[in-house]
Amino acid sequence: MPALSALLLLASLSAATAGAPSAGPAADPCDGIAALRDSPRCGDAPLCGARQRVRLTCELREAIEKRYVFFPVKSRLLPPAGGAPFDARGTLDGCVRRERALAREADPLRFYDRMRRCVASFEDGHLELSAPARLPQEALGIGLRRVGGEVYVANVERKLVSWLETTSGIHDLGALLAPGTRVLAIDGQPARAALAELARYVPGSSREARLERAVDALTRRDFAWPSRRTAALTLLAGGRRRTVELPWWASPDAETHVLTQAWARRTGVPTTELLDWRYDRARNAWDHDPAAAEGWLRTDPILPPADAAGLREYTGDGGRLAARLGEVVRRRDRAFCYAQILTFHTEALASGDRREPFTAVLEGFLRRCREKQLDLVLDLRQNGGGYISHSTALAAMLGRRRQTYPAGALLVRASTLNQLVYQQRAPMLGGVPARGDDAFEPRRVAEAIGAARRARQDYAPALLEAPVRADGAVGGFDGAVVALTGPTCMSACDRLAALLEASGRAVLVGEPTEGAGGSQQEAQNLGARWTDPEGLLSLSIPNAAMGVQRAIPADGARRTGVAAPEFFARLSLENRPVAPDVRYQPTLEDLGQHNRGWLREVDEILFGKP
Repeated sequence: MPALSALLLLASLSAATAGAPSAGPAADPCDGIAALRDSPRCGDAPLCGARQRVRLTCELREAIEKRYVFFPVKSRLLPPAGGAPFDARGTLDGCVRRERALAREADPLRFYDRMRRCVASFEDGHLELSAPARLPQEALGIGLRRVGGEVYVANVERKLVSWLETTSGIHDLGALLAPGTRVLAIDGQPARAALAELARYVPGSSREARLERAVDALTRRDFAWPSRRTAALTLLAGGRRRTVELPWWASPDAETHVLTQAWARRTGVPTTELLDWRYDRARNAWDHDPAAAEGWLRTDPILPPADAAGLREYTGDGGRLAARLGEVVRRRDRAFCYAQILTFHTEALASGDRREPFTAVLEGFLRRCREKQLDLVLDLRQNGGGYISHSTALAAMLGRRRQTYPAGALLVRASTLNQLVYQQRAPMLGGVPARGDDAFEPRRVAEAIGAARRARQDYAPALLEAPVRADGAVGGFDGAVVALTGPTCMSACDRLAALLEASGRAVLVGEPTEGAGGSQQEAQNLGARWTDPEGLLSLSIPNAAMGVQRAIPADGARRTGVAAPEFFARLSLENRPVAPDVRYQPTLEDLGQHNRGWLREVDEILFGKP
C-alpha cells in the first residue's frame, strides 16, 4: 500500500474507532416490536407474522454489532458501491425495515433467503448464516465450474444420469452432460446472470470467492429453493444449442422438516436414492461424497491418474479427506514432493489404522523430502482454513536453517465475551504471573481487553507473534517451494499464503486467495456462533481479525501494542486477497485433462520450459 494511502486509511480508521459524532439519530426500526400486529391468516405458521421476523432480525443486528470484529471498520475495508461507502448499521436497519413492511410471509424459506442476502452484503466468508436445525438440500445431480468467466459442466452423478437417459428418452444425455460442455442459460436466464444472482446469497470476502461458491450452488444448495420441479439447461454441445429439462431432487427430510413441508407439497419435488445424501452429524450439515460423482472434482490433485494413485491419502477428525502426500517422478531428472492440504481444521491425520498429530505427519513428510533434496509443490487451492496454529507451524517447517521470517498478528474486539473467553483459557495458577515473552498468553490478552473496555475502545492492542524460525523437527527445508492458490483458499489458508509471501519462501502460483481475515476465538461453553433463543437463526461471527507482519522488527524482538488503525491499515487480511507471483487461471484443459495446465505451470517453474 502506498505511504499516502496508508496514512489516509490510518486517519479514517482512527476517527471510526474513536466514535466520531454523526448527524441526529434516525428512528430505530427495532422500536415498538411488541405493538406489531400479525395477520390473523398466519395462525401458528413459523415466520409468517411480522412481529416474529422483526424480532429475529433485530436480535441478529444486535449480535453482529456487539460481536463482529469488523463491524466498526467494514466501511473502510470495502470499496464504495455506487459512490457511497458501505454502511454496516444502515444495512442491518434496512433488513429490519423490509421485514416490518411485510405483514405476512407465506413461505418461511423466503425469510431465510432475505437474511442470507442481508448477511452476505458484509462480504465476509466467515459470516455464515444458517438454521440450527439445518435446512434440507435440493440438487440436480450435476456439478458446474467457472472457466474464463463462463459456466461448464464439471461432473455428473453417473447413476442418476444413466437412469434419466432411460426414463427421459434423451438417449445422449450422458454425452450432453460430459465435462467441458458449456452451459449457456439456466431457466432462460444467461448462465453468467444466474451465477451473479445466486452470488448475492453466499458469503465471501472477495468477488471471486462468492462466484466460486455460487457456481457450486447452481446445482446443489439449501437456499433459493426452486419454484418448479425441473430446471431447463441450455447447452452448447457439438456446436449446437440444446435445451434439456433436469428434475430437481430434495434430500430425504424435505417432506418432514417444518420449514420445507409446504414447499415440498407445493412443488412436488421428490427425493431419490440415486443421489448421495449424507448428513454429517458432527458438522450438523448435509454433505456430499465426491466419490459418487464422475468427472472433474474440486479436490482433484494436479497429477495424472497414475501419479495421483501413488499419493498417500489422509483423513481428518471427521473422517473426510484432509491431505494427500507423496513423491512424484515426472521422469528420471524431474521429481518433486507434492502436498495437497485440503483443510487445517483437524488436530490429527489418519491413514489406514495409523493416526498422528497433524503437524507430526507434515514434519515427517517434509523431513524425508529434505533428506532426498526434493523441491515441494504445496497445493492449497481448496484449503478451507482451520486452526491458525497449523498455518504458523507449516510456515516454520518450510523455513531455511538459521533464518527468521515475519510472523502473524491477531486483533480482538474489546468485548465482555472476548474477555471471558481468554479468562477461561488462562491456566488456574493462582498468583503466578503471565509469561513475559508470550504475547498470546491468555491472561495477558484478557487484561488488555479489560483495559481497552475501561478506555471505551473498540479493540485491544494487536497481538504480534515472535518471528518464525525453522522447525527443528524438519531441520530446515532448503528446497524450492511452489504454492498453488485460488479463491477457495480461505482463512488460515489466506494466512499461510500471506506468511509465505512476506517471507519470500515460496513462489505463489494461480489466482488470488479469498481474503478472509476473520477468526473465531472461543472457549468451552463460550462459542463464537450466535443462535437466537427460538432456535431459528444461527450465525458464525468472527470476533478476531488475523493479520501478517510484513517485516521483522529491526531489533529482532517482538513488537507489542499495535493499535487498531495501524493493524487494519498495514496487517489485516480481510477483503485483501493474497496475489500470486505467477498468475494462472484454469482452462478447459484442466477440466478435461486432470488439471494438466496446473502441472505444466509447476514443471516450468521447477525445471524450466521444455
